[in-house]
Amino acid sequence: MGLFNYKALDSKNAVTQGVLEEKDRDAVAQRLMVQGLRPLEIKRHAEVRKFSISLGSLRQEKISKSDIEFFTSQISLLLNAGMSLDGSLRIMKQNSNKTVFKDFTGELERKLKEGKSFSQALADYPKFFSPMYVNMARAGEEGGILPAMLRKVTEYQATFQELKQFVVSASIYPLILMGVGLVAIIILLTTILPRFEILFEGVGKQLPFHVQLLMKTAKLASSHVMLTLLVIIGPPVAVFFYFRSKPGKILFDRLAIRTPLLSGYVRDLETTRIFRTLEVLVDNGVHLATALKISSGVAGNLEFQRLLRRATEALKEGRQVGQKLKTEKLLPELAADLLSLGEESGQVGQVCGQIANYYEKELRTRIKRLLSFIEPFFILIIAVIAGYVVISMLTVILSINEIAG
Repeated sequence: MGLFNYKALDSKNAVTQGVLEEKDRDAVAQRLMVQGLRPLEIKRHAEVRKFSISLGSLRQEKISKSDIEFFTSQISLLLNAGMSLDGSLRIMKQNSNKTVFKDFTGELERKLKEGKSFSQALADYPKFFSPMYVNMARAGEEGGILPAMLRKVTEYQATFQELKQFVVSASIYPLILMGVGLVAIIILLTTILPRFEILFEGVGKQLPFHVQLLMKTAKLASSHVMLTLLVIIGPPVAVFFYFRSKPGKILFDRLAIRTPLLSGYVRDLETTRIFRTLEVLVDNGVHLATALKISSGVAGNLEFQRLLRRATEALKEGRQVGQKLKTEKLLPELAADLLSLGEESGQVGQVCGQIANYYEKELRTRIKRLLSFIEPFFILIIAVIAGYVVISMLTVILSINEIAG
């Protein structure tokens, strides 16, 4: 048993609120309906608890992306097995060990009992369910093929998760290499070089300018470690947070499609995202205009989002989407030409899938080529810096020996 805060409408449509003690939200909702009230909101009552320190208490429980992927695959499986929608939600609620996930599935079940459709209930959670997800669920409900639609959503999520994992996995080694190299250079400048200062103080010969500069840099870095770290880390962090702001995001997206080396990666990534989404939506009965609108929300680059909105307007005016995309010259011409052929043959969904498959392979190839270049480049940069420092020190030590001789 637990305490729950509620808001409800009475027979005169006036809002009333209070606290009830029941075993769960469903029991509270049933009790309110027996009293002639229509529940609007039911939340677990915030209780005053004894102070205790534990890992669980320091980490706030929340629904993650993996929870939503689990929800999609499991509810599709249960529906395919012949379970009703509310029954599937009930089973998921009973078998979950995560309190917030239990509350979430309970809320969905309650919304279904209130008369909402499954897609309408999902639309109340835009943080967890994208417009594409909601539209796929709606198309499945209208066509009586909700389990198949949810299975398509699961496959769609798995495709992009696999691509994301590929990029992350491929980036780990270069990042580790760069981190180790920076640490090695910092240790060399702040710990090893200052120890030579005593040795150089007794030398009557003037040290070379570049060695003097190196020694002053090492001394400054070792005596002002925090300032050194701020100078090294500060600018990249400032740039990162600027690009996360609205004006920074606009500037970054414009630069991304105009920078020669970066534009190819952005183009292939956005082409894969857009046409994979169009494939899933159009193949499952969603109108192309609606699919384009939803795909504009999937695109990460603002320039591509604007492009899809203009393509949607062109379609409403009776023009071909493929021709509009070709004139804008943001997406590859091949993709635009193939889409035009798909529009003429009535096989838009199938063609979009072929385009997405092709450019996903192109993206993977580009990433592999980039990483094969980055790894030796990092090694070369680190070797040049470390080698310069070591050779400078050896030159001075040899000159000391000559003077002593």
